[in-house]
Parts: sequence; structure tokens; C-alpha cells
Amino acid sequence: MMRSTGCRQAAVFCLGMLLVCLPFGGAKAQIPLPIPNEPAEINACVCLQAASAALAGDKDAKAQALAAVDRQLADLNAQLAAEKPRVDVNNSASVSRYKVLLERRDAARGQIAPAQAAAAQATDRYNANVDEYNRRCAGRPFNSDLWAQISAHPNCPPFR
Repeated sequence: MMRSTGCRQAAVFCLGMLLVCLPFGGAKAQIPLPIPNEPAEINACVCLQAASAALAGDKDAKAQALAAVDRQLADLNAQLAAEKPRVDVNNSASVSRYKVLLERRDAARGQIAPAQAAAAQATDRYNANVDEYNRRCAGRPFNSDLWAQISAHPNCPPFR
């Protein structure tokens, strides 16, 4: 009987010590760990942000160029539809005017594929950059003072 009482007291003592030490271990886990080479990481993130802004501008410009070509093609198609019933096949000037409209429409149609490709490439570059920023930088507990200092004078590679 004496032996089981000793084991029980030892178990209660160990459990008590565990409960006493547990809060200290939990508090230590809440302290953010320092980020190795934080200035370089912040600089990379600042550069990724700047690249995202530039790529967003390029993406938007390419989308606007595509929209302009689409509008031009739609306008020329509408002009062709309006002119077709008025074409006098016996009048060479009337036929020539219609042919000029057809050539302009064909030229606009030829601009669609390159404009679509340029817009898609710009969007892909922008999305890849944003994905990299999100993967490397978003939600990381960077030092805000260090971020502000580096943001004022980042050392970014040339933008491509």
C-alpha cells in the first residue's frame, strides 16, 4: 500500500510540474522568430511590389489596345453592313469605296490575334509576379520600420 501512495504522489507532482511549465512553453511559441536575412527578403518583396505595379500598367495598356482594335473592327463591320445595300456594281467609284472599307476591316481583323497574344502574355507576366509576391511576402511578419527604410531606397534589378 505504501508503494502505490508514493507512485501516486510522484505522478501528481509530475503532472503539477507539467501544468506549471506548460504556459511558459506556449508563450515562447508566440514570439515571432527572426527572419534570416530580413533586409534582403524585404528588398525582394519591395521589388516584387514595384514590378507588380509596372506589370499591372502594361497589362491594362494591352487590354485597352485589344479593346480599341475590337471597337475598330466592330465599327468597320457596321460600316460595311450599312454600305453594302448602297453599292452600285455598275459604278467603279462605288465599288472602290466598298473595297477600301473591306481592306480596312481586313487590316483591323489582322490586328486582333497579335493584340490578343500581347494582352494574354502581359496578364500571364502580371499573374506570375503577383503569385511570387504572395508566396514569398504576403502575410510575413516583416519589421515595419525596416520595410519603410528599404521601400524608400530599394535595390531592384532592372525591370524586364
